[in-house]
Amino acid sequence: MVRRYTPEEKKRGFRVTYWLGVVVIIIIWVWAFKLYFDRYEYLHPEITWATPGIDRQIVKVRGALLWKENVIQSPAAGNCLYPLGKGPVRVARGAVVARVGGRDVKAYQQGYFVAGGDGEESRWRYSSIWPLEAAQLGAERKLQFFSDNGAVTRGQMIGKLIEQPQELRFIGYAPMRGDIEEQMKKKRLRVKIDMEDTVSVARVRVTQKAGGLTKFALSMPWFPPELLLSRSYELIIDAGQTEGALVPQSAIVEKEGKSGIYMIRGARVVFVPVSGRKLANDKFLVTSGISVGDAVVEDASAAREGRIQLW
Repeated sequence: MVRRYTPEEKKRGFRVTYWLGVVVIIIIWVWAFKLYFDRYEYLHPEITWATPGIDRQIVKVRGALLWKENVIQSPAAGNCLYPLGKGPVRVARGAVVARVGGRDVKAYQQGYFVAGGDGEESRWRYSSIWPLEAAQLGAERKLQFFSDNGAVTRGQMIGKLIEQPQELRFIGYAPMRGDIEEQMKKKRLRVKIDMEDTVSVARVRVTQKAGGLTKFALSMPWFPPELLLSRSYELIIDAGQTEGALVPQSAIVEKEGKSGIYMIRGARVVFVPVSGRKLANDKFLVTSGISVGDAVVEDASAAREGRIQLW
């Protein structure tokens, strides 16, 4: 007779205790590794150096353009053709700008010809637009072109001539940001025709305080024909530049209500309050607190004051 061997079953409580112990050991190991790497990151922070930076302040002012123009009327009734196009186009004295019923209409002077109007031709004068408020000055006044080969009557407006050379003027309201007030006092304003353009100088003709703004009129340093498409215009003013130390935005942190940076001094990290402004591309221009060439912690959110190991 063979006796069957039956192993003893382990108690359920022992198995629960065993696996609970395994879980606790794993948690302790994970915690220990985290402490190790946290301490390593604290002792070996990512470091960057402040580089030279410049912030150029740009102010855009919406206002109105003012030029001298003369309306051209049809000498007869008939269909009106524009052999040089509707413009704005540069024409010489004596150039045929329109032809009505077989009769040529010639430019009496060199300048820009435009076969269109906006209804402001008879009343757009300096004395009438200077009293306007900022919103009225900047209101859109687009040019409406006349039909080519359209029927016209004798004496009807068929275009206008803007004599050249002449001085193009601008009237608007500007905030006194950057060094604009200083420029106004010198009667010379730094302006740009677009954001990619180099700076040109416009002569300031007159200024007048208007609350928190300054109303001004200036002589533009350019007069391209495309500006005749609208009397409203956005002037780009160079309001000066600010130099400082350029660092990543991530290097700036708020601590006790102050903006600051963690700077490397010897083998220690210290918090230094700074001032400046945020720029594009996640950069920050520090104008006081640190200097160009100073070493700072790149990620201030993970830094703290104390001793570090640089190497």
